[in-house]
Amino acid sequence: MYWKISDFVEEIKLTLKEENLHVNTVYGWFKRLEKERIHYISRTVDTNEKIYDELDLRIAIFIKMKRNEKWAIKVIFEEVKNEFDVRPFPVENMEITNVVHNSDTNALNSRLLEELKSSLKEIAVAQFSEVQSQYEEIIKKLPDPKNREEERENRFKEMVARRRVEYQLEREAQLIWATKPEEERMEKIGWFKRIEKEEERDLFIKEYIDKNFENKLRKELGL
Repeated sequence: MYWKISDFVEEIKLTLKEENLHVNTVYGWFKRLEKERIHYISRTVDTNEKIYDELDLRIAIFIKMKRNEKWAIKVIFEEVKNEFDVRPFPVENMEITNVVHNSDTNALNSRLLEELKSSLKEIAVAQFSEVQSQYEEIIKKLPDPKNREEERENRFKEMVARRRVEYQLEREAQLIWATKPEEERMEKIGWFKRIEKEEERDLFIKEYIDKNFENKLRKELGL
């Protein structure tokens, strides 16, 4: 069985039951394995695109588990050579390595360019797939228009209820204040004039509302 890079990473996540693994991370592991000539990644014949099989899956799982144990990547790669029957490099790649400085440099550069394009295409496709998946998950979590309309209606009803409760409590507080003894509510100005203690009245009303607001609102909302 073969996988392209995006499906390959999903298979690793599924096997390890671990979501925190990025496509670029896995791609980087195998790119470095090739660069250090430890393990070769198979390619498709027609497009030269990298494809991954069961051997690559076992290697990737081994690398990830060792990384979770805080092993250095260089040490892990050394162990890969000992633990696995790594895939050898094709003969033509060895020949290319041996003629880097000869007259065939242009052909080599052309091939490297094609490989680079293929690699970038793989990463782009994988990242697009990952972003699309994340976007779909976000869309699923969004409330549908009907729910949003119901939510707006509920907020409006709560706002009206809060205002109604405040008004009722304010009226109750005013009535209670009005029943207090005159000497408690009024202050004497001069010999004959009396005026209401406005600051004390306002403070009494505020404290009354604060004290009774929660219970009154709960009753109003049927909670």
